[in-house]
Amino acid sequence: MIYVGLIHFNETSDKMDKLCAVLESYTQTPPTVIHKNSLTLCYGKLSNEQDMDDIWQNDCAVSMGRLFDKKHHCAFAKKDFKNLSSLNKEEVLAKIWGKYVYIHANEKASQFDIVVDSTGKLPFFYTIFPNGNILFASDIEIIFKVLGQKPEINWMYLCSYLTYGNSSAIQTPFQNIYELPPACWLKITKNERTTQPFWNPLCSYKNSLSEKKDAVRVLQETLKPWIEPYKNICVSLSGGLDSSSLAYCLKSIKKEEQTLSALNYFHGQVKSSNELIHARKVCEETGIELIELDVSQSLPFDSFSFKSPLKPNKPFPGLISLRSQKIKSENVPSESSCAFLSGHGSDHIFMRPPSKKSFSDYILEKGLKGSKEQLKNVTQFYRDPIFSILKENSVSLYSYFFSRRLEKRHPKNTKDETPEWIKQVLHKQASPDFVHPIYATLSKKIFPGKYAQINALYEGLASIHIETNPFIPTAYPFLFQPIVEFALSFSTYDLFDKGYDRYPLRKSVSDHFKTETVWRRDKSQTTGIFQLGIKKNLDHVLDICLEGNFVKQGLVDKDGLRQTIHLIGNGGVEHLWPFIHLASAEIFLNIWKE
Repeated sequence: MIYVGLIHFNETSDKMDKLCAVLESYTQTPPTVIHKNSLTLCYGKLSNEQDMDDIWQNDCAVSMGRLFDKKHHCAFAKKDFKNLSSLNKEEVLAKIWGKYVYIHANEKASQFDIVVDSTGKLPFFYTIFPNGNILFASDIEIIFKVLGQKPEINWMYLCSYLTYGNSSAIQTPFQNIYELPPACWLKITKNERTTQPFWNPLCSYKNSLSEKKDAVRVLQETLKPWIEPYKNICVSLSGGLDSSSLAYCLKSIKKEEQTLSALNYFHGQVKSSNELIHARKVCEETGIELIELDVSQSLPFDSFSFKSPLKPNKPFPGLISLRSQKIKSENVPSESSCAFLSGHGSDHIFMRPPSKKSFSDYILEKGLKGSKEQLKNVTQFYRDPIFSILKENSVSLYSYFFSRRLEKRHPKNTKDETPEWIKQVLHKQASPDFVHPIYATLSKKIFPGKYAQINALYEGLASIHIETNPFIPTAYPFLFQPIVEFALSFSTYDLFDKGYDRYPLRKSVSDHFKTETVWRRDKSQTTGIFQLGIKKNLDHVLDICLEGNFVKQGLVDKDGLRQTIHLIGNGGVEHLWPFIHLASAEIFLNIWKE
């Protein structure tokens, strides 16, 4: 679903008439208009067949997207939503999960409350007029078309992206355009806008109801209502634990009339990224059709013309691989409605690899009894000396007891050395506030390992806000609220055992489906693919980066960057990710110039 709307506290905006006209240039059929108090909302779909989003309404609220009943594990009925007018937003949203933007209008208080679900797959961008009115939309490009303005680049955002990577922050790549991050609440009045987290990621920790469930049961309950309206279901199957778990669960819950297939894309030239043999084994066990796609003829930085109906809202690493992304999307079944699912996200919520600080969590929860065995598990997993593990956990315990945990973007929290080609002026423009609002509210008394797990969760959420194929969007079940809450209900030291990470997921899938395929430890690597792409397209890469906006703005040293590009193209890995962030930001800016 795409949408655009206005919240007007004063006179009706002169932009009102443009809302439908702008949206209609994108939608398959004329958009629908809703007027509710001081809210005007226009919505429509890029594809009526593929898009399963809908609208729920009652006397004081509107919700867009997909809503599911937490208690009954099914689609939330419109008549039930209609009966929720007397409840406040906390009571309403306690009953549902899904992909949604929820807008509650309090006419007496001249206040609007807007909430984005915990995953944030239906974005909410907005800009504020001098008179207090708000223009909002699902896509930044729609906002600029309504405004009739050219975008002005927010260099603070882009410098922060280069420094830190993706993040679910309020800032966007454009001046005066803001985003409501996932799992957050935006309170809007004529004179005030405040954003704060709405969902507590630790609400399920040590919850007795969560502890009675297992991973397969939670996956099945969550997947079933999501896939229910689709004729085709396709899982992106690497053959690893996460995608394989989805394949086994989907096979067990799909309806007889639904077609289930799996798509495995691999680079035949790069052995480390080829897991086809494992994907074949999963499909043999489940009887699922496997679509085998060799994308070795498509490498990062291959020439490609961006032809999506809407420009990307943010830069993201996938922009350097648009050609291969297109090839993959063309092989997803599309003759009728299709749900395309990815196992991405399990690494984040079940922690691969587990935090070394889980040993601190064990000490804080259980004391010294049994801690020797727990320490042994950690050291064996990382093959690190006991002294180094003890030293790191001693620091963590000290920080916990004295509430001295460093802020998320504190310089001492930086793990990798910053490339010398990033100039000091860029560091000054980057903002440590380039984080999800949750970090402003987290208590200093969160267990060290659990804090690492929350970090991993929000890094995962930041990585899925980009859609390369808006007609058949990718769903990420491991980042759906019920599954996230299940994973966060565990103590961090229970997430690995016997040398295996993501242990609760592995054991549950193995026990339910009597399979050994989920016990493999190895995982493919994509570094070699990046290196091949740079080597093949070296002149193109040098042109994008060395003649790009960061160099012209004096933020990056041209000669130092050139040296890094040549080193990566010849097999080096140092500063690979800062380079990818820079290159993807340059491609993003070029797309918006077109």
